[in-house]
Amino acid sequence: MARADAEHVRDALLPLCEPLHEAFAAADTLRRERLPELADEPLYRWHTTHTIRAYAHHGLRRADLGRWTLSGNHAHNGELWLTDSEYEVRVLHAMSDADVPPDGRLVYGDVMLPLHPPLFGPSNNRLLILWRVAEGVPKFRVVRPVGEWRYGGTQQTDLDFTLPASATELAAAEFEQAEVDLELQLPADDV
Repeated sequence: MARADAEHVRDALLPLCEPLHEAFAAADTLRRERLPELADEPLYRWHTTHTIRAYAHHGLRRADLGRWTLSGNHAHNGELWLTDSEYEVRVLHAMSDADVPPDGRLVYGDVMLPLHPPLFGPSNNRLLILWRVAEGVPKFRVVRPVGEWRYGGTQQTDLDFTLPASATELAAAEFEQAEVDLELQLPADDV
């Protein structure tokens, strides 16, 4: 991946910074207010994930997402997908805090893209945004897996960065080329 490609992805995601952070923060607040007895109970962590995702989806339906729109079938296990004219984003719950590092580095790597590019859209136009909410603060990690991927496996990626809370901060951020291969352990199940 060239730096220009990484910057193109970054620029495409600018309209999502504030809406994602606001929707997930509001979703966590609503969950805690309306279901206080389940708030920090490990037995109901699955419910926490689904409730936050549902409230976030509800909030994003009313938010200004720029050229982005919600896609996927939210009635199917709470799918939260977004699309614009070029990219498809699947928003998945990260299984641990380590899956969403707070360092804010934007890195890209050189990975061979598939030999046969798709007929429509850019190569590898599918992105993942992994989310976590810790103490009411949402955190997001953007990655672009290379090639086909399966849940529960380790996947090579060519792009990895933390999505900041503001588009201004993201626009000012600069990419650096990774010195090691970028890999991601994909969640086994979106819970």
